[in-house]
Parts: sequence; C-alpha cells; structure tokens
Amino acid sequence: MFKHFLVPLDGSQLAETILPVTQTLAQMCRARVTLLHVVEPAAPATIHGQPHLMNAAQAETYLQARAAQLTAQGIAAAWHVDTAARGVANAIFAHGLELQADLILLADHGASGLKSRIVGSIPQQVLQRGEIPVLLVRTASLRDHVFECKNILVPLDSSALYETALDAACELARLSDATVHPIVIVPTVDALSPEHAATSVILPSSTRAVLDLAETGARQYVDEKIAALHARNLRAVGHVARGDVVTKILERATAVHADLIVMATHGRAGLDAFWSGSIAPRVVNRAPIPVLLLRVKNAEPTR
Repeated sequence: MFKHFLVPLDGSQLAETILPVTQTLAQMCRARVTLLHVVEPAAPATIHGQPHLMNAAQAETYLQARAAQLTAQGIAAAWHVDTAARGVANAIFAHGLELQADLILLADHGASGLKSRIVGSIPQQVLQRGEIPVLLVRTASLRDHVFECKNILVPLDSSALYETALDAACELARLSDATVHPIVIVPTVDALSPEHAATSVILPSSTRAVLDLAETGARQYVDEKIAALHARNLRAVGHVARGDVVTKILERATAVHADLIVMATHGRAGLDAFWSGSIAPRVVNRAPIPVLLLRVKNAEPTR
C-alpha cells in the first residue's frame, strides 16, 4: 500500500522525531524513502534553539548523512533539496506528486497560538492540498525509542465514508502482526457539536432518544466490522464509547496501548478547521503517538 515515503526534515532534532517511525514503517512495508529539505529564503540562523540549515550545500550534507543511516538499516534512501519560493507546504506537496510518493511523514512541531489556528500548521496545509496520506508525530517522546506497530486504533463513525482508514490499518496490521482496534464514539447531549447543541436544548428528550438509537446502531456496525476482520484472520477488538469524540479517542488509545491512530479526514486546515471543530486536527494536537491521516473527498454524512 505504501511503497515510497517522502520525509521533510529541517535539520532540527524535533523534526528527526519522525525518523524512528520512518525506519520501522519502511522496513515493514519494504518502502523506499526520499528525504527532503526545503530551503527558505532569508532562513533564520536557528530553529527550535538549534542551528538551522541555511543553504542547499548544508542541506545536501545533512540529508546525505541521514539517508546513510537509513541505508545502513537496509532501507533504500535518497534525498532532495528544493527552495521554498512557492511556500514550504506547497513545495512538500508538489514534491510528493513529482516523486510519486504515497505517504508523507512529518514531525508537526510548527507554530502555536492564534496564527497556527488561523493559517494551519504545515502538516495540516500539506494534507489539505491533496490526496497523499500524511503521518504526523507531535512529540519528541519517540526520539530515543524504537517505534513499534502492535496496536492500531481506528476511529470510525458508522459510515462507509471513513472506512479507507480501516483498510489502511488492516494492511499495516497484516504486515506488522498488529491488533486493529476500531472505535465509534456516540456523543452525549453535553458533548454535541455547536450546530446540534441548540436542537438538544429545544428537544432534550428527543435528542437523547436519537443518540441512544445511534449507540445501538454503532454497536451493530462495530460487531459487523470485527466479524469481517476475524474472517480475514486479523486480530481485532472493537469498542463503542459515549462522550466527547476527541477525548474518547485518546482515552481508548491509552487503554489499548495504541502505537498508531489511523483516521480518514477531509483535511480541513486553518479557519475551516477552527470553525468546523474538525476532529482530526484536535486529535493530532493532543495525541502522544503518531497519527496517520488519509484524505476523503466525498461529502460528509448528515448528522
């Protein structure tokens, strides 16, 4: 499924958080890796308190050394340097297309605060630009550890629209002998999205009844998916929860010792994600483990 990884690096140790994940997944998928650095015009001398790659020559030397480390682990690795005349996110995605990469791996350690919420982090911008899946790591906790893929959490919502995530998780599980953990979260009345909260105030009893029916449907849906996965000789454990979607995803990830979360998303970024309350960016911002995001293009189901 994933045979060519594109891994942007900026020269910082934080960005290198992605390398243990890259190594494990590349060996597992027998994928080749292209390391990329995008030289920014008037680049700052430091980034995250460390010397910044200032020009193409420095970037070539740096990427060549990192590629050699991957090659020593039996991974086919190359490198490429470009300039950010079209913007860093644009350059990353454009190279993903030009090099025919089928997975972009990024350590999301970019800007924080209001600017990030309005403009969107570089990884979220990359995801918004196209259909190439993006794997994100938000923490440096993996930097000194070997990444394993033994438990994969897959948030679903009882619609076929997001099952591309389940397909990807199953492929990775087959390669790594992992257990797949599908989960569907049905909100409680107090955890409804803003657009549905007004209705719950006007019709509280009806809203509770609808949510209870949704829970019953979710349990049936999860049971069907688990049976189908067992029929394919995959280990799988399903779960249905009630409450805030993001909170319950993260709680379940902890409970099953998940190594990876796989989600399908519409790739909202910036103001769109901020106002819509899109789930994926909030999971990425809080998850202590890697999150693999796959784009879906069809209309979201009516809720």
